[in-house]
Parts: sequence; C-alpha cells; structure tokens
Amino acid sequence: MAAAKNLVQFMKAFELLSKPGGISIAELQEELELSRRSVYRLFESMEELGYPLTESYRDGRTKAWSLMSEYVASRPSGRVPRLSLNTGETMMLYQLLSRQTPLQESGMKKTIEALKKRLEQFYLENSSSEELRRFKDLFLSLPGRYKMLEGKEEIYTTLLQGALEQRYCRGSYRSFKTGTAGEMDFLPLYFFEWNYGLYCFILRLEDEAVRTMAVERFESVRLTDRPCRSLPDFNPLTQLGEAWALTSGEALDIAVRFSEKAAPYIREREWKPNQKIELESDGSLILRLRASGRRDIKSWILSFGSEAEVLEPQDLRDEIRSELLALGRRYDL
Repeated sequence: MAAAKNLVQFMKAFELLSKPGGISIAELQEELELSRRSVYRLFESMEELGYPLTESYRDGRTKAWSLMSEYVASRPSGRVPRLSLNTGETMMLYQLLSRQTPLQESGMKKTIEALKKRLEQFYLENSSSEELRRFKDLFLSLPGRYKMLEGKEEIYTTLLQGALEQRYCRGSYRSFKTGTAGEMDFLPLYFFEWNYGLYCFILRLEDEAVRTMAVERFESVRLTDRPCRSLPDFNPLTQLGEAWALTSGEALDIAVRFSEKAAPYIREREWKPNQKIELESDGSLILRLRASGRRDIKSWILSFGSEAEVLEPQDLRDEIRSELLALGRRYDL
C-alpha cells in the first residue's frame, strides 16, 4: 500500500538523518531510491510535522543534512521521532485509542493495541510522574453493539488505498434488502462511523451516483488500473449534516413536544445545528428542526414513547398514529 510505503521511507529517512554528521542528498537518494526532488519533498514533510533539519559541511565541501538531536529518541530498535506532546495531549490521544470503535472488533484491534503500547513506551513507562504512569488505567471502554468487521481488514485497507490514490475499485457488495451480492465498479470517497458501524461514501461508475455503503457488506474488493479524472462535486459533511441518521431524501420541518420528564434530555444535546427549542410553562418543550430521513426521524420519536408528541408535519403525525394503533392491536389493546 502506498501509504505504508511512504511511512517506511519516512522512518528510514529519519534514521539516516539522525546519524552523527548527517547525510548528503546524494546518499539519501541512493539509500531511499528516490529522486532529488522527492528527497526535498520529504524534507518539507518533516518540517511540516515539526522536525526541523540543520545543514552542515563535511570536510568543508559536502553539504550534509541532519535532524536536531532534541527531536530524536533512541530505542533498542533504532532512532525514532521524539513526539512533543504535553500531558493533556497525551491523555487525549490515549483516550481516543481506548475508545471502542467498529475497527476494535476486527483484526485492526491488534494494530490499535500496538499504537497504545507505543504511546505507553514513549510517555508512560519512562515518565517520572506517578500520575502520568497510572493514567492509562483511568480510561474504560464499554462494549457496544458493533457490526461485524472481522475478516474485512484487507477489504478496508483496499478501500482506503482506492480513496487515497483516487483509483476505481471493483467489488462485490451484498444488498441489505435482497441478501444477494452484485458486482460493481466504484470509487471510494470518504469514511465515517455511525451507530457502531463503519460506512463509506462511494461514487458508482455506471451512473456516477454517490451512495452510502456499509463496509461489512462488501464480499470482496480489488483495485483497478482506472484512475479518477475528476472528483464529484459532493460535500459529505453537508449530506451527513442534513440527514437525521444515514437516510437522505426530502427534508422535513418537524416540531415535537417533549414532556417535562424528557425535556432535560432534549435540552442537553444539539440534535441539529438548525434546531430551535421553545420552553413551555408546564416544564415541557417544543423542539423544531429540519432534517431528512423520514424513517429514521419516526423511529427516534417513537423511542420516547408517550413522552413525545409530533405536532408537525401532519402527515408524519398521522403516520405515527397509525403505527401506534397497529402496535396496540399487536398487544391486544
């Protein structure tokens, strides 16, 4: 994978540049098998990441480049970048790695645990601060209802590679409605997590339509030699921001009255940036917002039971009323 290859080159360059006396451009070209221009791009990347380089001359003639010693840490496995994080940043990073995600329930769990161990090696085990050494025990990770990604590691990395290199993939995807798999050519665009699952926006080649795909439903994925000449005019944040959950479509202007009991729960969250809350004298409130995804909105309202009442739109109120009547008949009410 190109990203992995770039990381290997970066770490090898870091090792070479951290040697006493530094190294010349020509030597780096030979060791890394890169062009002179690529070596300078690598220098720019290091500078952007906060690892400044210094110049010196060997024998007064050959220019050598090296990393400043305070940015290099020695380990049994070699020299590695010294990370410059304060205690708060370290704790935040460790907490993010400790958070349960869909990838935790796949083969990626080993990779995540390895990253945590590396962070511990840099900051916890070698720290003189008792608080810093023990903080890893402060973060708990609760089990969730994760979608099964075990065995999908190669598919996930192939999708990532396609998105990074802007190359079309050919894959077999199992339909949720029919339960059968079909072949398609597509370009992976963006990835996001939602409700314990991992999803991917793709551009389908046959009709140039953007679709949302669940990663676990891919049966197989392989890269093709077909590059993407131009990306679609598509803003994933806009689409996700308008949808209540994953379902897009016609947006609804809804108004829901929540009881005094449910009101505190509603007030402590931002359900949509466009929301408006009207407080009532009896302690209840009316939540007004605009969102797409009628089915998802209806399921959310129904989850509050008798603590929620749809005021607008009327057709959604009628639909929920019919749902409740059918539910009552199911329970002989």
